Order: sequence, then structure tokens, then C-alpha cells
Amino acid sequence: MRFNILLSITFFATFAAGLVIPTNGPLEFRDLEVREGVVDDLSDGMVFKREPRSSGAKKARIAAAASEKVAAKAARKKSFEHAAKAQKGTTNLPNRHSTFHVAAAPGTELEKPAHSYTGKEVRKAIFDSHMEAHRIKGITKNQRKKSPLKSFNNRPHEVPKPHGGARPLKHMNVVHGSAHHPPGREFPLPNKHDAAKPSPARVIIQQTKGGHYTFRGVVSHDQSRTPGPGYNDHFQVKPRRH
Repeated sequence: MRFNILLSITFFATFAAGLVIPTNGPLEFRDLEVREGVVDDLSDGMVFKREPRSSGAKKARIAAAASEKVAAKAARKKSFEHAAKAQKGTTNLPNRHSTFHVAAAPGTELEKPAHSYTGKEVRKAIFDSHMEAHRIKGITKNQRKKSPLKSFNNRPHEVPKPHGGARPLKHMNVVHGSAHHPPGREFPLPNKHDAAKPSPARVIIQQTKGGHYTFRGVVSHDQSRTPGPGYNDHFQVKPRRH
């Protein structure tokens, strides 16, 4: 802006300097009056532009975005603290070095590959489920439907496997309306082959009568099954010790 002002002043001074002429007669006076009029018109037409200023609405948007960022960070911190406390009180956690293996679908290994998880990864999924449980407390019912955290009722298999149990987890009892045997929590393990697709495996935890949680096991869909009866059945994935 200063450069524009200086340039305008320089131009004005240069132009005015050229108007100094001898005044020896009426013609010269007439010419001088014309030139003075031109100078007046030029000075009236000079507009000095200001640098654009931030509008009040823009400042308000910036302030609101900063406030939301701070609030989101505080909410994540609170969820993390809640999860850490809940994880500390969770019993029956798997050995960190154990392995949970989900078999691939025969003949369709590329579409439904095998999945393997360590006990450490299972523990992390349990921790993430505690974080998610705290996060969804402050959202609407419709938003909760999009959460990966689901209720697990340990329902009987629609199509049981030969020599298998009637339910996914035989040591887990669910009694609706009971404070001692409430429905469990189901949270997915990550899909290591394609993060955009859900994994067939989930961790299951259940609240105890003392208010804490206990790990009930890992369950998975049978990837060899095709859509139809029993397609959504869950089966326990037992850990392998090394």
C-alpha cells in the first residue's frame, strides 16, 4: 500500500512540475487554468487501496474451529483415561504371546484370507472397545448405530458345527435384565489385509457384578460359509500358546 501511495505522489509531482510555464499573456493564463483543472481532476480521481482485513465472520469461524479442536482433544484424553482405568480392571486378559488364528475360506483365499492376531493385539482391541464405550456416551442414538461397538448376546448357532457347542462361548451366560449376566460387548479386530473391509474376528468382553469387565474370548464368522442359514453364526477362536 505504501508503494502505491509513493508512486501516486511521484506521478503527481512530476506532472505538476511540467505545468510551470511563463505567464506573458492571456493565452498563457488560459493554458495554465486548463492544466490546473486537469491536475484537480487527477487528484480527485486518486484512490488509495487498503489492504484487505479479515471479516468478523471469518474470525468467528477460525475461533470456533480452534475451540472444537481443543474440545475434541480433551474428549480423546478423557476417553483414554477412562479406557486405561477400565483395562486395568478387566480380568482374564489373554497372554500377550498367544495367537488367535482364523482360517481362510478354501478356494477363495484372495477374497477371504486367513487372519492371525497375537494376544497383545487382542488386548489392544479390548482397550479400544473401552475407549469407544466412553466416546459414544455423548452422541445420539442414530450416531451410535454407526459405532463398531455392538452388543453380544451369545445366541445359539443357527447351524452348529459337528462336535461343536451350541453357542459361540460356552462359558458365557447372558440373562437379559440381569445385572450379573448382562449382554457382552463385541468389538472388531482389525483387517490386516484390507483396512476398508471388516475383519471376521471380534473380541468379546462382559461386565461382571462388581462393575468391572472380563474377557470372554475371540469369536469369528466361518469364512467357508456362503450367504444362507448359519452365515452369521459366530464360533470361538481358541488361542494357541507358543
